[in-house]
Amino acid sequence: MIILVGPVGSGAHELANELSGRGQTVADANKHVEETSGLSLSDISITRGAEAYNKAERESSLAALESGKDVVVLSSGALGNSLEDEKGTEVRAKISELVASGARKYFLTAEAKVLMERAGLNVPRSVAIGSPRSTFLTQLKAREAVYAAEAEKVDTSSGDWEALALRITGQ
Repeated sequence: MIILVGPVGSGAHELANELSGRGQTVADANKHVEETSGLSLSDISITRGAEAYNKAERESSLAALESGKDVVVLSSGALGNSLEDEKGTEVRAKISELVASGARKYFLTAEAKVLMERAGLNVPRSVAIGSPRSTFLTQLKAREAVYAAEAEKVDTSSGDWEALALRITGQ
C-alpha cells in the first residue's frame, strides 16, 4: 500500500490519478466523505461545524486506510496539526500499523509558492478575511512533522506526475 499525505496543493490527487491510470486501485478519503454523506469536507465544515468536519475526516481516512486499495490519499488535516494533536491520533496509529506491515507513506510537498498557486492562494484577497496565505504557511509549518513521520518526502514542484509515479512505484 502507498499512503499519500501532504498539504493542500501537494498534488496527492494528481499523483493518485496517474497511479490509477497505471492500474493501481485508489482510495481517496475526500471522495469517501462525498460518497457517504453527499457533502464535501468544506461543506460539512460550513453547514455542520468543526466537530462534524473532524469526525468525517477521521472516519473517511480510517475507511480509506482499511480499504485494501493499492493507493490511499488522505486529506490534508487527517493526521492532525501536530504529533501531540489528539484529533489525528487514530489515523496516525493506523498508518504506523500499516507501515510496520510494509505500507509506504509519502509526504508530498512543493515549494511554498507552488503550493499556494495550486491551492488558489496566489491571487489578491480582501483584508476583511485576514491573511489566508499567512494562515496556510503557519499551518504548513505546524503540520510538517506529522506529514514527515514514517514517510519519504517527495517534492512535487515539477508537476511531472508521470516521473513522480515512476519514482514511487519503481516501475
